[in-house]
Amino acid sequence: TWGLPKASDFEHLLVFQKVSRFRGTRGLTRKDLLKKNIQRFALVFSAPAAGLDEKSNDSFNIMPLTYALPHEYNSFVSGYSSIQKLCGVKSMNYWIIKPIGMSRGRGISVVSDIDEVSYSQPIVIQRYISDPFLFLGFKFDLRLYVLVTSFAPIEAFIYKEGLARFGSRSYSSRLESLRDNRIHLTNSSIQKEFNGDIDRSHPAYLAGSNGADSKVAISWLWKRLDEIGIDTDSLWEKIIEVCVTALAASGSDIQNQPNSFELFGFDVMFDQQLKCWLIEVNSSPSLTCDSPLDIRVKGGLIRDTIALVNPPTFDRKALEDVCKRRLTQRKTAWNASSIDVLEQDLSEIHVGQIPRKYGEMPGKVGNFQRIAPGSPSFDRLEVLLNLQTSQQSNKMNKRHR
Repeated sequence: TWGLPKASDFEHLLVFQKVSRFRGTRGLTRKDLLKKNIQRFALVFSAPAAGLDEKSNDSFNIMPLTYALPHEYNSFVSGYSSIQKLCGVKSMNYWIIKPIGMSRGRGISVVSDIDEVSYSQPIVIQRYISDPFLFLGFKFDLRLYVLVTSFAPIEAFIYKEGLARFGSRSYSSRLESLRDNRIHLTNSSIQKEFNGDIDRSHPAYLAGSNGADSKVAISWLWKRLDEIGIDTDSLWEKIIEVCVTALAASGSDIQNQPNSFELFGFDVMFDQQLKCWLIEVNSSPSLTCDSPLDIRVKGGLIRDTIALVNPPTFDRKALEDVCKRRLTQRKTAWNASSIDVLEQDLSEIHVGQIPRKYGEMPGKVGNFQRIAPGSPSFDRLEVLLNLQTSQQSNKMNKRHR
C-alpha cells in the first residue's frame, strides 16, 4: 500500500527490514512547502553569499514564480502587477491555481485576471509557462520517477524511462483558449476524459505501441527529438540537476531512516529556451496501468525498484535463536556481546549476505541511473554545501575569539 505506516510500525522494524515510505517528506511533496524550501536554498547560495556567477546562481531558479495564498497574497499582487507593467496590458499574464495537498489534477485552473483568484482555501498560484517547448505543436510535461534510498545523506536514482504527457489539442496562447483544459493542462487524470479528441496528428497516435491515450514513452520522444537536432543528453542533464536541487533543498529536514525507501514522481517541463522547470513532486505517484504502455513503463519500474532496493533475506529461525540467547545473556549479566559476536550473529541471520552500505552501487540497477551521490550535478551541490558549512564554522570561531 502507498499509505504511510503508523509511527509504531517504524519503531518496531528491525534495521534490515524495508518500508516503501519516508516520514516527514511534506517539505518535498507539498507544493507550498517545496516552494519555500527551494527559495530558502536559493537564498543561501545566492551570488553575494556564495560567490557564484550569475549563470551558476540561475541553476537554483528551478520553479516558476510561485506564491502560497492567502499568506502571500500581497506579494502575489505585487508580482502580478509588476509583470503586467513590464510586459504590457496585452501580454499573457497567465497564472495556474493549484489547491494545496491535492493530486491528480483536482481543482487546477488557469486564470489571467487577478479578480479570478479566490483563496477561500489554501492554494498555490504559479506563473504559467506561456512559452512551453512544443512537440508537433502540442504542449507536454514529463513524469519522471526518482527512487530515494536515503535522505541523510542523500542517495537517489532516476528511472531512465517515463511518460511524456501531452494536451489533447494543439497549443494556443490566445486568451479565448485559456479555459480549454485540453490545451493547457497535461495531467493524465484531466486528459483522460478527452481521449476521444486524439486525432492522427497527435504524438500518442504517431508513437504506435509507444503511445497510449495522450501519453508517450520518454524513450520514444527522445528519439524523435534527436532526429530534429535537439540535444537530449543536455535535456537529461538539466532534468537531473533540477531533481538533485529539489532533493537537496527539501531533504535537509528529513532525518536518517535506514528502513525506508520511496519512489517519487517528479513533473518537469521545458520552455522554448529549453530551460527545465520543476512543476511539482508527487508522493505515491500513480502506478495504475490502463494501457500496454503503462504496463511496460510502470511494470519495469516496479521490478527494477524491488531489485535495486533488494530487501535482504534473513533466516527467521536464526533471528529467533539469537534474540532468545541475547535476552537470556542480558538477564545473567553476560558481557560477551562484542563486535565479533554481533557480526557472527548478523551473519547467521542474513545467511552470510552483507547488506549494502550507503554509497555502494547496488548489485542490480536495471533502468535506473544514480544521481546522488556521484553525478556531476550532485558533486557541484556538495561543494557548495561543504563551503557553506565551512563558512558557518569560521563565523562561529570568530565570534568566540
